[in-house]
Amino acid sequence: MVLSIFFMANFAVASFLISALIGHMALLSDTRSIRGQAMSPEWRVDLRPAVRSSPVRPMVTRQEAVGRPWSSLWFVNNNTIISTFIVHEDGGRPQVSQRDNLDNTLPLRLRAVILDADTGKITTTRDWPTDSRMARIVAVHDGKLVTLAKSELTLYSPDLAPIKSITLPASSFGWSALPSPSGKNVLFFSADFREGSWIWVETDSLKILSSWEDSPTGLPTISDKNLAASTCWWGWECRSWKVNANGGAACVENGPKCESKIQIRELSTGWKTIAAGEQYQHAQFVNDEMMFLPGKDRGKVIGIDGKVILDEPKVYRSWGCGDTGVVPAADGGRFIMPSCLWKGAVKSLDIGSHPVLMQIFVYDIGSQIIQSKALDLKGPKIQNDMQFAISPDGAKLAILNDEFLEMFELPPQAGGPRSQK
Repeated sequence: MVLSIFFMANFAVASFLISALIGHMALLSDTRSIRGQAMSPEWRVDLRPAVRSSPVRPMVTRQEAVGRPWSSLWFVNNNTIISTFIVHEDGGRPQVSQRDNLDNTLPLRLRAVILDADTGKITTTRDWPTDSRMARIVAVHDGKLVTLAKSELTLYSPDLAPIKSITLPASSFGWSALPSPSGKNVLFFSADFREGSWIWVETDSLKILSSWEDSPTGLPTISDKNLAASTCWWGWECRSWKVNANGGAACVENGPKCESKIQIRELSTGWKTIAAGEQYQHAQFVNDEMMFLPGKDRGKVIGIDGKVILDEPKVYRSWGCGDTGVVPAADGGRFIMPSCLWKGAVKSLDIGSHPVLMQIFVYDIGSQIIQSKALDLKGPKIQNDMQFAISPDGAKLAILNDEFLEMFELPPQAGGPRSQK
């Protein structure tokens, strides 16, 4: 299963939202941590020889931005993992992406690197032509995977043969993609965080199951049955939006203050409130019946009826790292939450901090209780750009740090593996 992307959005909008979310996380600068079980990687692989070309960065006003290149990391099944990067067509010769190359006419490729999850051996690589610097895999289910390039969705078989393509309606600011924990469904909505089309797509068939107009006031999340969101994400209503030339959108006139709430709906019903929320809170489904609510001082797991299942204090940890929050296993029985320390900020030079991975927290979902465990990961420091993926059965954790990929064997699940109904 996924994932890694906490909120797949337009580059400028994503930066704005993530910076606000980071403030809510009350990022750690304290080096203390909860004592955890030591875990060393089973293997670590440098993917640069397979990627062959420097991954390209997003374009802003015809020049490359300083933001991170778009990539994706997924388990295709329990034994296979895939990572993708956007690169220039290179004919097998290394190319360096130049930020001052205004034309940038070299064709782009979505380069996929497929590895054996047990050994770390690269089994194959694939190149798919693309015209998008944000092309990526957005969902995987039962070995099939879906890629998004601008408005085009393509479904691939387990052997990476294209099965079907569809084109979503044109969107001026691109599409955000949110997969369900199982990967069976994906929600697409406008990346500018304003009113627009929301489209629910079934992964295996690439069939649009529902589409409607909606106006988000907080970050959404989906399961295979429901859609949930936090309302009043900023703590006030927005009277006026401004969209700049780069496609970024920001609220330029605040309205009245409002109270954050957690709301839920099915495709055939309207929104209903199930719990009180917090400012800058992003509810995330961990399976079809439960979602995680990261709070300023506490984290909660609640059911779809709003009942609190787990309530734990936030002590010496962060709720996620950068744009990664909950990473659920497709079988619904486990999820992980990374915790980062933020270092390197120099206020006098206007230099921001960067995340350094400190621990992984593993949550096992039993029939009555949820058990959590802290893991201390050994090996080279993992920092800056990082993505996480957990195998469908919850047994393996993969971490992509820039172009280095490593694999960890997670402790056995308390109560054994669990499958969603």
